[in-house]
Amino acid sequence: MNIIKTLDQLPEKRPVVLAFGFFDGVHRGHQAVLQACLRLAREKKAMPAAVTFYPHPLTVLLPSASIQLLLSESEKEELFKQMGFETTVVINPTEGFLGQSAGRFLQSLSRITSLCGIVTGENFTFGKNAEGNAELLNSYFLDKGVFIQIVKLEKAEGGVISSTRIRKCILQGDVKKAGYFLGRPYRICGDIIHGFRRGTEVLGFPTANLKPERERVVPGDGVYATRAFIRGRQYPSVTNVGTNPTFGNKERSIETFIFSFDERIYDAPFALEWIEKIREEKKFPDIEALRRQIEEDIKRAKQILEV
Repeated sequence: MNIIKTLDQLPEKRPVVLAFGFFDGVHRGHQAVLQACLRLAREKKAMPAAVTFYPHPLTVLLPSASIQLLLSESEKEELFKQMGFETTVVINPTEGFLGQSAGRFLQSLSRITSLCGIVTGENFTFGKNAEGNAELLNSYFLDKGVFIQIVKLEKAEGGVISSTRIRKCILQGDVKKAGYFLGRPYRICGDIIHGFRRGTEVLGFPTANLKPERERVVPGDGVYATRAFIRGRQYPSVTNVGTNPTFGNKERSIETFIFSFDERIYDAPFALEWIEKIREEKKFPDIEALRRQIEEDIKRAKQILEV
């Protein structure tokens, strides 16, 4: 995968088709845009390139804004690569870039001599105050030899599939629906950190405590059937998100019990796929009641994960 930072770095002699979008999550709607770009590139015998932005433009316009993301930049780029993209353009959306007029942005695109096609969703906007839209993009390039393809928004379960809708599902704990909209289970990568050791020493269920990457959406409090990925292998697991009210913790934690696993993993890459919520987090009257509930949670997780 070739990662470049500006449109000026695109090859001058090889035709190129661009797919524009922030693409957070690379969900089913994004996939429709990206697949359309790949098809058009094949038709034009051109190079497909995904054009995205980092950081989120809203954090530049409103520095106090906190945007939780569905993917890290490296994960997004890896998904582009898996789909068949050779190049990703990651634009830094500075105040100057975001403040330029729609007309100036279109002019900058028209100066790309190798450009032969642009694909984007029908809700694509650009220029200061989002004054440019897909219709303006199409009309501007109508007689300039650049094919414009506008992809309709993907809909499911009574609404448009969007990153915002998926974030809401995850925060509400509906990771199963989020996975349906994404086209794959929601996944979080991070580091294993030392926890309170209650899982091992008190409950008899050793757990791995995940510290997720910054700015990532973490599912709402509760107990989930999950899959853990360690050193290239996957393991069925059950994960608790919350403050462990039985013990009265003050900070939220993500604790995962991995089935049939007994290895040291503090230095190993760790990822979790969130499959389905089992129950809400709750306070138990004593340790024994909590231990019995964990055993039931494990049984339920095994049913969901079919292990």
